[in-house]
Amino acid sequence: MPDAGMFAAADQVTVAAHDLALVLTDAGEVVEAVSLVEEAQKRAGV
Repeated sequence: MPDAGMFAAADQVTVAAHDLALVLTDAGEVVEAVSLVEEAQKRAGV
């Protein structure tokens, strides 16, 4: 069994990705979402 903390974090990321997939309606929104995630990764140092 994986560490519970990592499991919980992975579960939250999966749920967020699912929710995002439901609301994106076109390729332009996907490009914008990817850009926002990349910016957040840079700020977080990931």
